Amino acid sequence: MINPQEKLSDAMAMVSVHARPVFLAMVDPESDHLQMLYVTTPQSALAVVDAASARKTSGDFFKEVMEQGSQEFRVAQWEYTAVALAVPSCEEMQKTPRANGRYRLPSRSQDVSRTSMQRSRVLECV
Repeated sequence: MINPQEKLSDAMAMVSVHARPVFLAMVDPESDHLQMLYVTTPQSALAVVDAASARKTSGDFFKEVMEQGSQEFRVAQWEYTAVALAVPSCEEMQKTPRANGRYRLPSRSQDVSRTSMQRSRVLECV
């Protein structure tokens, strides 16, 4: 889990330690929703892009990738370009035509009514 104020270069230094693709998670400070990115290892097959600004934060990076869906990027300590892919949230999955309601999240009122029904059944059995 990374902090939105953390420098992107610092976060990617931690990613480099793993030497394999990783999932990065961050809680969006505005919406309080969990966001995830899939980040590949730097790839020599990709065209080398300019390194991200040393002042760029992880929060800024997440925002860009979530809006675009994916982004090729590089930090100064990497020789090659990597790719970050946005992992859709359950809410985003709901919006796709293929979901057809299969991924509906229960509303709070449904949760409460189910819990109440379960409690009443337990009380009836006692």
